[in-house]
Amino acid sequence: MINSKYIAILLFFITGFVTAQVKFEVKVSKNRLGINERLRVDFEMNQDGDNFNPPGFTNFDVVGGPNQSVSHSWVNGKKTYSKTYSYFLSPKKRGSFTIEQATIEIDGQVYKTSPVRITVTAAVDKPKDPNDPNYIASENIH
Repeated sequence: MINSKYIAILLFFITGFVTAQVKFEVKVSKNRLGINERLRVDFEMNQDGDNFNPPGFTNFDVVGGPNQSVSHSWVNGKKTYSKTYSYFLSPKKRGSFTIEQATIEIDGQVYKTSPVRITVTAAVDKPKDPNDPNYIASENIH
């Protein structure tokens, strides 16, 4: 009986440490785009951090950002936290480019994102911006 109590307590602490794992990742709206399209890059983390350093965005112009959003909630006793830095980029030229690592400091430790490969092609006939009213109308979405 006593051994099962210790095992239960040990499992409780182990699951607590596993769920407290820090995540810091990059997400892009697309990996392939035309020279006349825009790219959204989000840097997401599940814990609050300091000293966020974005990459240089070589071969891209920053047309929007950094925008910051924070979500903090408690649902059925479970805490969730999310913080996102978003950038909107316009490619300067065609080719294959890498968005380098971003860094952030969380609880005294520095975390880095993985580099992301982006391919910029020739101009597309109609940039596919899902928020563009003309695009929505052309798709007959009401």
